[in-house]
Amino acid sequence: MNAQVEERSVGTMRVKRVISNNAVLALDDGHEVVALGRGLGTARRPGEVLEPDRIEQVFVAGGDALGERLTQFLADVPLECVRAAARIADLAGERLGIRVTQSLILPVADHLQFALYRHREGSVVEYPLRWEVAQLYPDELAVGRAAVELAGPMLGIPLDPNEAVALALHVVNAQFAGPGLSKAVEMTETITQAVGVVEQTFGLPIDEGSINVARFVTHLRYLFSRVAGGKQIADPQPTLAEMIGNAHPDAMACAAKVQYLIEMRLATKLTPDETAYLALHIARLVLEAGRGALTVPVRRGARAPESKRRQHERGWKPRR
Repeated sequence: MNAQVEERSVGTMRVKRVISNNAVLALDDGHEVVALGRGLGTARRPGEVLEPDRIEQVFVAGGDALGERLTQFLADVPLECVRAAARIADLAGERLGIRVTQSLILPVADHLQFALYRHREGSVVEYPLRWEVAQLYPDELAVGRAAVELAGPMLGIPLDPNEAVALALHVVNAQFAGPGLSKAVEMTETITQAVGVVEQTFGLPIDEGSINVARFVTHLRYLFSRVAGGKQIADPQPTLAEMIGNAHPDAMACAAKVQYLIEMRLATKLTPDETAYLALHIARLVLEAGRGALTVPVRRGARAPESKRRQHERGWKPRR
């Protein structure tokens, strides 16, 4: 059985309530779960034992309100969407090493259900973060593209290749944020803005493909995770912040701008140590971009060379 979420083994499950032809609310060792399988709920009665070989997916129902929302969702979503979502979650687990849970499978299944609806209606969705996702999350986007190829035949429709962007964000969200895509989108926009702050502060084009940019992005992603979990870096002895501030004062001043941006977007306050680590990454970025010069003066009235991201944002196209 693929993607057995919440790492629960299937024991003797007894029907509590039929949700649909393919879904049953069941009791497994006293725990409420939702079991899915083709025709699993057909002609079932409360108390009946479910055959393990007919169960494809098991989801933990949780509390009363949460369990009711889950059962309602699984009553409405096509089984093919859940199957495809589980395969995509397995793929993400294999390629990225993330833990496969229902917090990834269910949002992806919901997204695929709406993709089916959009296909039937002939509507197209534009994803404005396509470029940012490609630059910031190349591994997740690769999973998203593979997911499009995998899910299309399972759903019986040709999925729009741009759906890979949204699927990639779901994978990002499962690693670093909470339910829904809003947090992943907010993180993506904030990271893009943070790189822009560094560019504007030092008047340098930042090479988005460099190893130091990748490290900076990874650091910001884990910073978001630490903020969400209430586990920011905090040393009771402020020696780190002082040391980095003395060694890289310009980078520290830029880090203060990035700190303000993050605090405004996340409605939280960063610790001095978090800001110091931001400064350390910024110093590496600028030293690399400036080929050794941390402070690069820009002639008054002159424009710094544009990065590819800046050109993309203003619709730049190369001359033929």
